[in-house]
Amino acid sequence: MEKLYGLIENLTSYPGVSGFEDMAFEGLKEYISSLNIFDEIGTTSVGSFYGIMRCGKKDAPLILCDAHLDTVGFVVTEICEGGFLRVAPIGGIAAKILSATEVNIYGKKTIKGIFASKPPHLQEPGESEKKLTVADLCIDTGLPLEELKKIVRVGTPVGFPCKLQKLIGDNLAGAGFDDRLCGAAILRALMMLDKKSLNVDVAFQFSGNEETGYKGAMTTAYRLNPDKAIVIDVTHAFVPGAPKTREGTKAGNGPDICFSPQTNRAFTKYAVSLAEKEEIPYQLSAAPGRTGTNSNAVQTTRNGIPVLLVSIPLKNMHTMSEIVNMNDALSTAKLVSAVLKSL
Repeated sequence: MEKLYGLIENLTSYPGVSGFEDMAFEGLKEYISSLNIFDEIGTTSVGSFYGIMRCGKKDAPLILCDAHLDTVGFVVTEICEGGFLRVAPIGGIAAKILSATEVNIYGKKTIKGIFASKPPHLQEPGESEKKLTVADLCIDTGLPLEELKKIVRVGTPVGFPCKLQKLIGDNLAGAGFDDRLCGAAILRALMMLDKKSLNVDVAFQFSGNEETGYKGAMTTAYRLNPDKAIVIDVTHAFVPGAPKTREGTKAGNGPDICFSPQTNRAFTKYAVSLAEKEEIPYQLSAAPGRTGTNSNAVQTTRNGIPVLLVSIPLKNMHTMSEIVNMNDALSTAKLVSAVLKSL
């Protein structure tokens, strides 16, 4: 578990709002190279990072393991008097969770900011019932306007800082778990393998632009041209007040294996049978169409790629305090490792 925690701690420490993934490349290259997993690593022009593990066997099939590198965040749209910034959201972010939230502003240097919050005491009658949008909010930097303009310009990315907190019950809180957590699970799975005993080559794809349209998964999968793919993402864990349909996916009960038109039925059944054989806890879900993950982009690349979708239950998705049960993340790593060993 500590190895997995170390991976999560490192991977969530880099900036990488969707469209600005290259800000993470330097740190990723240095850190992932130090793990000595891959025979080659590289990046693409649309924000993806990849590594390839070679088993050494001639004409070995290539299995792709995909998680997305980008996170939700914001982009500066206006610099205002008093040291305030106006921003637009990148990815799906609910404005109601933002008041008094801390952010990092990635200008010429990284500075802190806080989304301004209007206390109830100062609100006009009926104002608290108004639907809030990100356009209604501003970020307070505390800097004079002229000094702020030297650091920040329109188009500067803004993201949630990650402050990992270990909670009771093997739970972990932090930002960027969607989807850096899943990248950590894949790397932990590959660390469990002896590549010389494999019958397949394995590609790790940390794809860009998932939160804004799946472009990184589509283009990098085209480049790598795998024979099969395992897409790892997060999924909403059940919480009180959630739709009854979410009750089947609970934190602590293992990774979620999805049956969908966006996934390969035979590969999915194979993973379920393997999880049962290896006594790895799992949950099942069904999606009638798009899964909201990279599965569709990978599945429809080139001539079509058989895809398995495995998701880690997550609470508070797209906030600065996402919560995961570490046992689910570790079980996901064990499942991915078992699949790769068995092929």
